[in-house]
Amino acid sequence: MTLDLTRFHESFFSESVEGLDATEAHLLALEAGAEAGPARDERLNAVFRGFHSIKGAAGSLGFRAISDFTHHVEEFLDRWRKGTTAIDRAGLDTVLACIDHARGLLRAAKEGSEAGGERSEELVSRLGTLSRKRNVAAATGSATPADAATTYRIRFKPGRDSFRQANDPLRLLRVLGEMGKLSAKADLATLPSGADFDPECCYLAWDLELVTEAKPEQVEEVFAWVRDTSEVTIDVSARRPSRPERRRTDRRQSERRTGPRRSEEAPMPEELRTDRLHVSRDKIDEMVNLVGELVITKTMMKQVALSLDAASAARFEDVLAQLERNTRDLQSSVMGVRMLPISHAFGRFPRLVRDTSQQLGKEVRLEVTGGDAELDKSMIEKLVDPLTHLVRNALDHGVEPPIERRDRGKPDVATLRLHARHRGGHIEIMVSDDGRGIDPERVEARAREVGLLREGETITPERAAEIIFEPGFSTAAAVSELSGRGVGLDVVRKNISALSGSLSVETAPGRGTTFVLRLPLTLAIIDGMLVTVGGEAFIVPLAYIVECLQPQASALKSIAGRGMLVEVRGRYLPLLELGRLTGTEAAPYDQGLLMVLEAEGNQIALLVDGLVGQEQVVIKSLESNYRKVAFIAGATILGEGRVVLILDVASLVRSARE
Repeated sequence: MTLDLTRFHESFFSESVEGLDATEAHLLALEAGAEAGPARDERLNAVFRGFHSIKGAAGSLGFRAISDFTHHVEEFLDRWRKGTTAIDRAGLDTVLACIDHARGLLRAAKEGSEAGGERSEELVSRLGTLSRKRNVAAATGSATPADAATTYRIRFKPGRDSFRQANDPLRLLRVLGEMGKLSAKADLATLPSGADFDPECCYLAWDLELVTEAKPEQVEEVFAWVRDTSEVTIDVSARRPSRPERRRTDRRQSERRTGPRRSEEAPMPEELRTDRLHVSRDKIDEMVNLVGELVITKTMMKQVALSLDAASAARFEDVLAQLERNTRDLQSSVMGVRMLPISHAFGRFPRLVRDTSQQLGKEVRLEVTGGDAELDKSMIEKLVDPLTHLVRNALDHGVEPPIERRDRGKPDVATLRLHARHRGGHIEIMVSDDGRGIDPERVEARAREVGLLREGETITPERAAEIIFEPGFSTAAAVSELSGRGVGLDVVRKNISALSGSLSVETAPGRGTTFVLRLPLTLAIIDGMLVTVGGEAFIVPLAYIVECLQPQASALKSIAGRGMLVEVRGRYLPLLELGRLTGTEAAPYDQGLLMVLEAEGNQIALLVDGLVGQEQVVIKSLESNYRKVAFIAGATILGEGRVVLILDVASLVRSARE
């Protein structure tokens, strides 16, 4: 009977990508040089473990190209750990390139395409060249003496199902053999007779003796891949020059039966630990859809209850209230499955900032806060591209070169900050830098060149902040790989609007710029206010509503060629009439109701006929089922089965300002 290894492929690819992401984060932390001693050693060990785990799993599953390549990287990283090769910029650049290539090899293996053999050979050659650059300490003879070896006596009994789990015990023994002098004795005591022998079961155990200069945690790491399914006991005795031989039993020996434990002196960063259950996205989407249908059914039951007699309605109301509580609990639980920390989006930016700032000849320190704020997984995936552009924009346009910063009395190293926080049912994400800020004069000059300003129009800082979002606008002096084509911030705003979010900018010339993204936590279910205009009904997302008030004729002002304004507590807000926008015959102004709405830092007044009440609605895409409609974010189904459109408040606000 042949063991089908393909069932392990999906988890291998997923876990390997996560491992490479964590390894990259450790490398960047090492480069930052903020740690020393045990913490630094643990970082090195974590980098080594990342490639070691992928190598072992790839070899077991038959991905030879991945296994061979990661083996060479692992050997180089082992020299880092032992201190025989210097950890320098060239080495860090090369190992980061190896991580990128390993991602490519994983992608090729998953797609069944040809792997990049030439790139593998090139990187392996670079690793070989770097391996010959010995550490200063090793070159001057201050490394650990060769006879300061440690003897490890190891009892290794693999789990009975090791082969079924794609583990190869002999591969672990070969790794141990590469670490020093290894002697092994097989224990055949549990080997069954021929009739009871199952070729897919592992019946052997080994008594091992390893003499090596490796540290105990390095020996433990060899068994990390099988720690949950095997029994491992390690007895350590040390021999050192000019000292009698000592023997000690590891106080954690009993714990090693379930595998190694992380060093207590240098724990792994919390954000790099993972305790995730990998679930198919299709299954999650199906659950979310079912919850949405349940919400609709609940609303329909509520409508039916209104037609019952008093006694029946009272009993029905009790049952309905219980159903509503259960529905909300189920909805919260299911939506929680889709929620992930925003650090999943932020995690890729340390590498981007490092590479881009080096390319531009700038020195930038990245500060990330609020990474534990949670957001829908689908939102995170769609948010990566806009955030990437904002970060690149800050590095290219905002941050000054070191010489210019010194002339302005600033430190050579600029600071770029990514911050996230929950606020009023939304999440706010800020991308800020301490660079040049937006120069109104420079924006004005460029805007006049491309015809974005009318004759005689003067520019304010607020207007300058709006112009940078115009399609085709760029202040770059020349086209480069990063900027100058005028394709950027307008696309960012459009993508954020597609997520029912808003984007605003705060800037101070010479001091820096902050872009603020405000997004709903999920696009699946929202709270909204049902409003009417004529005989039609619409949903206004509750998060955008500031207040509702009765219109006063004396508060209405007209500006020639610019529309109507309404005074609200001393402020004049643009007035939009929903009936006029939708082609519906609405009630007169003084018989309607004004809703003050806020998006992207700006407010408008929307005139409707009246309010019906608050509703929890399931958003259905109108564009994918029909087509894109101006000022409409989607549609929903009310309890009586009627389809109602959901207003896109952000686009209404922009329309009023324009």
